[in-house]
Amino acid sequence: MSRQALWQLLKPGVASAWWLLTIAFALLLLSTRMGPDLLAYQITQAREFRCDGTDLGPVRLPRYDYGTSCKRLLASRHLDGEQTFEQSLLVSGMGRDARIWINGNLLREFDPRPSFDNTSQPLLLVLQPGILHAGDNELIFQVRSGSSRFDRNYLGTLLLGPNELLMPAYQRIQFAGVNGAQLAVVVGLAILLTLLPIALMRPREAGYRWFALSVLFSLIYIWNMGWPLRPLPTVLWHLTAHAALAGALWAMLRYSMSMADTTPRFRLWVDRLTMAALVSLCLASLFWGGLISSVGDAIYRAGMITLLLMLTQFWWQRRDGGFPLARWLAAAAALNIVLGVADSLRVWQTLNGFIAPYLVHWGILYLLVLLLIGQIRHILQALRTAEHVQRELAQALDQRSLELQQEFALRQQAEQARTLAEERQRIMRDMHDGVGGQLVALIGQAEHGKLDAAHLKLHLRRSLDDLRLMIDSLDDACADLGVALGMLRQRLQSSLKDLPIQVRWQTAQLPDLAPRAPDEVLQVLRIVQESITNALKHAQCRQLQISAAWHQGWLEICVQDDGVGMPQGETHGRGLPSMRLRAAGIGASIEIASQAPGTRVRLRLPQALAG
Repeated sequence: MSRQALWQLLKPGVASAWWLLTIAFALLLLSTRMGPDLLAYQITQAREFRCDGTDLGPVRLPRYDYGTSCKRLLASRHLDGEQTFEQSLLVSGMGRDARIWINGNLLREFDPRPSFDNTSQPLLLVLQPGILHAGDNELIFQVRSGSSRFDRNYLGTLLLGPNELLMPAYQRIQFAGVNGAQLAVVVGLAILLTLLPIALMRPREAGYRWFALSVLFSLIYIWNMGWPLRPLPTVLWHLTAHAALAGALWAMLRYSMSMADTTPRFRLWVDRLTMAALVSLCLASLFWGGLISSVGDAIYRAGMITLLLMLTQFWWQRRDGGFPLARWLAAAAALNIVLGVADSLRVWQTLNGFIAPYLVHWGILYLLVLLLIGQIRHILQALRTAEHVQRELAQALDQRSLELQQEFALRQQAEQARTLAEERQRIMRDMHDGVGGQLVALIGQAEHGKLDAAHLKLHLRRSLDDLRLMIDSLDDACADLGVALGMLRQRLQSSLKDLPIQVRWQTAQLPDLAPRAPDEVLQVLRIVQESITNALKHAQCRQLQISAAWHQGWLEICVQDDGVGMPQGETHGRGLPSMRLRAAGIGASIEIASQAPGTRVRLRLPQALAG
C-alpha cells in the first residue's frame, strides 16, 4: 500500500482524534469516582461534642467547622459477626488533622506538623483483627483546633467496609487525585522553567509571558491536590489557591488572544468576568458558612466555567484559520468544564454515596501540554522561516559578492587603463619638457649651423641624464626617496669624479619612507639635479655637499656649495623659476639663498614614514 493510500485510509480517524481522545480521557477520569455501590458502607450521621464534653447534638457527615474550637464527632456502626474481619476505614479527607478511635483503640494520632491540611488527601486505615466486634461499634474523631478564625476543620466522607472493596477504591482515588496532581505539578514546573528564559530573552513577544503566568498560577492551584502543606491558614490558602485558578484561566485567555486578533470588547469582557469571580471568591472566603458564602462560591464557580466556555469558543472559531491545534484546544477547554463541574459536585456533596478524587488538575495538565505543543510548533515554524530567510540571504549575498567581484575586476581594469594613460601622458609630458625640448633645441641649432661638438656633447649628456631620471622614477624601488637619491648619486658619480670638486653625499641615514608617486620622485630628482648643475656651472666652487635628513615629519634635501654665491639683483634665467614651479607642483617648499660663502638650495616636502 502506498503512503498516499495509507493516509487516505487513516485521514478520517486522524481528523476525529481531537474529540475521540478527549472524550475517552474524560470517561477514564470520571470512572475513578466511586458510585452508589459503596453507599451501604458510608457513615453519614454523628453526634458532635465540644472537647470539654458539651453535647452539641446530631450532625451530618461530611462536616465543616471553622475557628478555634475543639470538636469531637461520635459515630457508630452496627456489624454482624462475619463483617468484623478484614475491614478498613476510608476517609476521603481531613481538614487540619484528626485523632481517630474505634472502640477505644487509638488508630491515628495528630500530625505534629501544624501547617499541613489533608483535605484532598485520602486516608485508608486497615483494621486489625479484634478492633471491631459484632453489634454496635463506636468511632470517635477528634478534629484538631485551628489557630485562628481563618482555619477550617473538615471531616470528609467516611466509609467502613470490606478491605477488598475499599482498598481498590483508595488506590484509584490516590492515583487519580494525589499522584495525578503531583505529576501535573512536576510537568508544569518543567514547562515553566522552559518558558521563563524565552520570556526574558524575548520581552517584545507577550505570548511567552502570558503562557508562563498561566503555568505559574496553575501550579499554585494544583499544589493543593498533590501535597498537604499549607503556608497560610486554611481559609486564606483556599482564597489564594482559587484566586490563582482564576488568574490561570485569565492568563490562558490572554495568551490565546496574543496568538490571534480579537476585539477590545472581548478582552474587556474577559477582564471584567475575572474580576467579578475574584470578588465573589473573596466574599465566599470571608463569610464562610453563611448564605453570602454559598452565593459567592456559586458565582465564582460559574465565572470559572464561563471563562472556560469563552476559551472553548475562542479556539473553536479558529479551527479553520491556520491554527492546527485549535480543535484540540477547544476540546481541552471543554474537558476542563466537565472536570470542573465534577469537582464542584464533590465539594458540594451533591451525589450521595459518591467518593471521588479531584480531577480538574488532569484537565489543566492536558491543556498546558497542548499549549506547550502549540508554542513549540510556533518556535519550530519561526526557526524554519529563519533558516529559509538565512538561505535566501546567503544566496543573495553570494550573488552580490559575485557581482561585486565582477564590478571590482572591471573597475580594476579601468583603473589600470587610467593609470597607464596617466603614466603615458606624464612620460610624454616629461619627455616633451625635458629630453624632447633639449633635442628640439639641438635640432634648431644644427639647422642654423651654430652647433659645435662640445655643445652637442653637453646637451646630449644632459638629455641622457634626464632620460635616466625618468626611467629611474618608474622603478618601484625608487618610490622611496632615499633609494632614489642613492640611484641619482650612482648616475652622477661617473661625471663628477673627473671634476676638480669634492662632492659629499649624506643621504644614507634616512629612515624607511612611505612610497611616493613616480611623478613626485622625478620632480625631486630634477630639482636636485638642477641644483647640482647650477653649482657646477656658476658657483666656481671647490666643495659640493648633497644631504637629506628627516625632521619632525618633513624631509629636507639640501644642495650646498662654497662658491661665489648669487650676486644681488642678478637675473639667472629660467632655472630657478622652474625649480620653484616643480616644488610647488608636488606640495613642497624650496629655499634658495646665498651663504658666506656659497649657495644653499633647501627642498622641504611633507613625508610619512613607511608602515
